[in-house]
Amino acid sequence: MSNVVCGCKGCELPVLAMGMCTKHWRRNRKYGSPFATVRHALHGMTPEDRFDRMHRKDGANGCWLWTGTVDQDGYGIFTGQYDGIVYRRAHRYSWAFHSKGHVPQGMFVCHRCDTPGCVNPEHLWLGTVSENHEDMDEKGRRRMAHCGEMSPRAILKEADIEKIFVDPRPYAVISQEYNVAVTTITSVKNRVSWKHVKAEKIIKNGRGSGAGNRGKSDRVTPEIVRTIRASSEQGKLLAERFQISPQMITAIRQRRRWAHVE
Repeated sequence: MSNVVCGCKGCELPVLAMGMCTKHWRRNRKYGSPFATVRHALHGMTPEDRFDRMHRKDGANGCWLWTGTVDQDGYGIFTGQYDGIVYRRAHRYSWAFHSKGHVPQGMFVCHRCDTPGCVNPEHLWLGTVSENHEDMDEKGRRRMAHCGEMSPRAILKEADIEKIFVDPRPYAVISQEYNVAVTTITSVKNRVSWKHVKAEKIIKNGRGSGAGNRGKSDRVTPEIVRTIRASSEQGKLLAERFQISPQMITAIRQRRRWAHVE
């Protein structure tokens, strides 16, 4: 089930399609409006006539503001066909109809006025994904995801990452020092996370990285083995703590693995 709720005012149901829940989507499809329970007065009219009746012109900035239903991002919801192509957004239909052309696949209809509800064709232009993002960045409208130290959940610092890159110790030992999961260290070493931090050299200590470590897990150390054998905790709890499988816990306790460690 979607975690996004319906864009219709006062509705908390999950979205099905076009920013609306099942109830409002069906009403919009049947009656032309998500709030109508009887046929809308616009039913049966041509897309051009319906479009003309569902926006008003703002003399202050020249925008044609959509007066019909909008999605959660403020874009007008409108189903209209032009030259055999069905459009589901008012601004996309407006560009196609007034430009007498099709919106190419993969292209965006962007706003010069930065008003999502505007359908004035003079305010619309075609752009690629990258061009749309560049335009948003120039106008400061794109919300950038926090990464690295900027993330509120970050435990590590960039200085820590630089040290981890060249730390030759087993990942389990490194993770205990920085109080993070072993998988976090693995992600750092494999450049899955913290990719923005430059690394001239990365020393990995994974399984099979050398003769002295052959056959041993990089998540287990002699200290961890002794802790497991001395502990009375359930194997499942130990497995979660040390990020290894319950089968490994059992094998260590029965000395089928790490038998040389006393």
